[in-house]
Amino acid sequence: MNQVQGVENDIGELKGIAKQLRRNIISLIHQAGSGHPGGSLSGADLLTGLFFGGVLKYDPRNPKDPNRDRFVISKGHASALYYCILSMAGYFPAEDLADYRKINSKLNLSGHPHPKTPGVEIATGSLGQGLSVAHGMALGLPASRVYVLLGDGELQEGQVWEGAMSAAKFKTRNLVA
Repeated sequence: MNQVQGVENDIGELKGIAKQLRRNIISLIHQAGSGHPGGSLSGADLLTGLFFGGVLKYDPRNPKDPNRDRFVISKGHASALYYCILSMAGYFPAEDLADYRKINSKLNLSGHPHPKTPGVEIATGSLGQGLSVAHGMALGLPASRVYVLLGDGELQEGQVWEGAMSAAKFKTRNLVA
């Protein structure tokens, strides 16, 4: 699992990064003996573009930079995707992924994102909550963009629709879902 240097790669480079990300996800889930490959693989292209296409403002050397953009993965069961992209982006070494889904993992690499993991903004797992939380972040951080990745299974949750209607009502321009 290689760490990717730089951002704003061309399409060919982004395709290569996405391909490596998919390999990393499959390897991670296989070595852990559990995980959610479908949910993780489905977001590989999106997160590659976000993290390595020059879209998301972040600095892995300063993960709490107040001027950073925020990313929320609402479908927390896709943690393999999240941890692999964070590792490739430089938040922590790929070797640390060996602790994925292990109790007392050094970086809290549990089956759902944990806010003590470098690069993770919030704990997620209960489907339907990510959009509302991201909307609150966007309202409180008008100078930053807030991106949220939702899963298809949570789109039937009432809270998702409440979050979407609230974002429209408040004309939240810095929220991307």
